[in-house]
Amino acid sequence: MLRLPPIIVCFLSCVVFQSQAQTKVVGECAITYDIHQIASNGDTSLVGQKQIFIKGNSCKTILKTPAFTQTLIFNTQQDTAIILKEIGLNKFLQYILYASMQPVNLVASKKNGTISTILDYPCETITLSSADGNAMEVTYTTVIIPTVTVYEQAFKEIPGLVMRYQLTTKEGNKILYSANKVDLSPITLNVFEVNKSNYQQIN
Repeated sequence: MLRLPPIIVCFLSCVVFQSQAQTKVVGECAITYDIHQIASNGDTSLVGQKQIFIKGNSCKTILKTPAFTQTLIFNTQQDTAIILKEIGLNKFLQYILYASMQPVNLVASKKNGTISTILDYPCETITLSSADGNAMEVTYTTVIIPTVTVYEQAFKEIPGLVMRYQLTTKEGNKILYSANKVDLSPITLNVFEVNKSNYQQIN
């Protein structure tokens, strides 16, 4: 049996401890992603923006495109979520069962050995393949782990904060979400409040 000198054992223990200490669970954060559509020739075009607000067990996502704005507000400890849709001057509110939002049926995952840096955070990449033929390449950092990771259902098993993800459909269409800002400042509760009188409720 190979025996390591005490000084080397001590050094390895310190390395493991330091790597674990670098991981930080954050209960409040905001992430902004730019959304790009990737053409078959490799050209990219900005088609929208997605904002994520996390506070404790609450999460709010805002998807903005030139055609519409859609907001999802949910709490991982509750069964009901709210969807807000704004199309032109029309505003709609809908309650949905959050528990019924089934996770993506993954059939395979492959971790890539590539290490990259996004917004000064060290990142690694994993490719997720689903039963419907779609694939998602997810780049994430383990330095930060938010208290809510399921603002995309496929992220449930991702052990960190997703900095970039690219969805490739079985038809070959590609959409890239790339973080341009991560804010760890406190988030006020009114971010999750909704003035229901401004919306038409639909079933």
